[in-house]
Amino acid sequence: MKQIRKVWRYIRRYKKLLIISVTCMMIVQALGLAAPLIVKSILDDQLIGITRPWYETEDTSGVLFNGNFYTQDEISSNQLTIVIINGDYLAIEGQIVSGNQSYVNQVFSITDFDGNIIVYPATLLTKDQVMSFYTPFMQPVMILLILLFARYVLHIVFLYIQRISTAYITVNVVRDARSDAVKALQKMPMTYFENEPAGKVANRIITDVNGMINLFSTLMNLLFNATLSVIFAYIGMFYLDTSLALLTFIIFPVIYFWLKFFIKHLNAIAIKVSESASMITAKLNEIINGVNILQIFNYQQETENEFEVISNEFRREQLKEQKLHLSIGWNLIRLVGLLVTAFVIGYFGFQSITVSTYIISAGTIYAYNDYLSRLIEPVSILFREFGNLQMALVRTDRIFTIIDAEQEDGSYEEIPRFEGHIEFDNVWFSYKKDKPVLLGINLDIPKGSMIGIVGHTGSGKSTMMSLLLRFYDFKEGDMGNIYVDGKDITTYSKRTYRKHIGMILQDPMIYKGTIATNIRFGSEATDEEIESILREIGGGPMIDKLPKGIHQEILRGGGNLSVGEKQLISFARAVVHKPSILIMDEATANIDTETEELIQTALSKVKEGRTTIVIAHRLSTIKFADKIIVLENGVKVEEGTHTKLLEDNKKYAAIYNSQIKLIEED
Repeated sequence: MKQIRKVWRYIRRYKKLLIISVTCMMIVQALGLAAPLIVKSILDDQLIGITRPWYETEDTSGVLFNGNFYTQDEISSNQLTIVIINGDYLAIEGQIVSGNQSYVNQVFSITDFDGNIIVYPATLLTKDQVMSFYTPFMQPVMILLILLFARYVLHIVFLYIQRISTAYITVNVVRDARSDAVKALQKMPMTYFENEPAGKVANRIITDVNGMINLFSTLMNLLFNATLSVIFAYIGMFYLDTSLALLTFIIFPVIYFWLKFFIKHLNAIAIKVSESASMITAKLNEIINGVNILQIFNYQQETENEFEVISNEFRREQLKEQKLHLSIGWNLIRLVGLLVTAFVIGYFGFQSITVSTYIISAGTIYAYNDYLSRLIEPVSILFREFGNLQMALVRTDRIFTIIDAEQEDGSYEEIPRFEGHIEFDNVWFSYKKDKPVLLGINLDIPKGSMIGIVGHTGSGKSTMMSLLLRFYDFKEGDMGNIYVDGKDITTYSKRTYRKHIGMILQDPMIYKGTIATNIRFGSEATDEEIESILREIGGGPMIDKLPKGIHQEILRGGGNLSVGEKQLISFARAVVHKPSILIMDEATANIDTETEELIQTALSKVKEGRTTIVIAHRLSTIKFADKIIVLENGVKVEEGTHTKLLEDNKKYAAIYNSQIKLIEED
């Protein structure tokens, strides 16, 4: 089974703990085998042992009765029999026959198997006489009780060691799997995140990884614990009664077809339960994300009704699952266990009735029923755990779709800093086959220059930068090359290539921590360098108003910062890494005019010595660019300076004039 092999990759890292766990499990099962035999010995050999024949002896260490000494260790002609009946202890001279015993009106009689009634003279023993006959059994009983107590103590100790070692394995496996999943996420191509919602991916790493725990625990229960339980149970059963032990093999084909029928129906219901649960999650997500719209349009009652329908469907399927378990699942196993107990008692009882030489004891019945319960318990576990096993397999598959997903080359080597000469050579690119987004883009960006890229939504601006950043690579059906300093960018590993490239996004990502940690972000910049860069790009007022300056705590997502302040931090983060190529993707779209002017001033300083590419929504940001590129539907339609493009009075001029008009109207 592929899921088991995948989980084994992690479990084998903790082989010592696994060996300890399995060894303790074997010891626990062996101790389980010993317990019924010890109890049987106490009942049959010691407490009922008094009923075995006593013989008159000359040894004065024997039991004194009516002036004579008796022992069970030596055989002599004078025999004494002790009978326990109706709570009374009777002493009878000589040997008695087997049969149905009776003690009425102080008369003891036996009806043998031929129907003959034989009366025996019997002496009712006093309490002291009974204790005298039990004296030889006191020491063995105490030893057996001590052994039984020691067995329970050892059982607790080894069970604790087994469970704690298993817990260590599961906790470490989950930690390792989550770590590997996070590592894998950072090396996955962007196409993966386009197809998988962030919430779904997070749910797999947080929740579905528990499927590995459930799979491991279930397999430990079924493969090791249950198997050992069956093996040791049969050892005890064959020791007590071989015929009955062989007879129990008849039940296995019945269990096989029973389980097959149960699984078939369980799978069908489990799929519906899973689908219904997914629908509830999807609906809740829809409600939470759109709660403001629901309130504005007073759609609360309709929403509650829609959710009620989905919730009721989930409830119905869950009830079907419970009914299945209660009807033909683990609940029926309990009934089978009770019937088996009745069968065992009937079996031994029938033997006692039909075989004149066969004598059954309470200890034997107890021990055999104990072993049978250990035989039935694994079957109960199988029915109870199979649903969990199916879910564990599904969840294990889900987490490994991340861990074993296609990953990019994560190797890294030091290379000289790029000079920054960029060239797009006849670039054709499509996200979906036969639907190109870029159509033959040719572009030369000299080192140290600043260029702007403009165009309406869907024109291909961000796609060009995604290719330059190698978030996407060319695939079958695409054409062209991208060069940096005359070298194809695909000749480097992505990690190596991105070392000298910085990027500022429209929606800055701010992490919980301080302003300094958010800007430093892996670099070795000092606090002084961070503050200097932040002030250089216009962040001085922000630093001065904060009590702790660059060491001010920031909430996750920058909740205690304005949009402009978050953008300044994002800008400083890119600059502090000293990239030779700096890309700004709509970085000034969400900041106020004053902040934009500050960034404009900063740009004029930081662009020196590096190539700067600005994807601009506000054309005022790129007015002083060395070159402006205009894209439309994946085609480069214009190229030139701000002044030249206005003189040409084409696409760029139309966009610029429309923005000027909007500003004037405001």
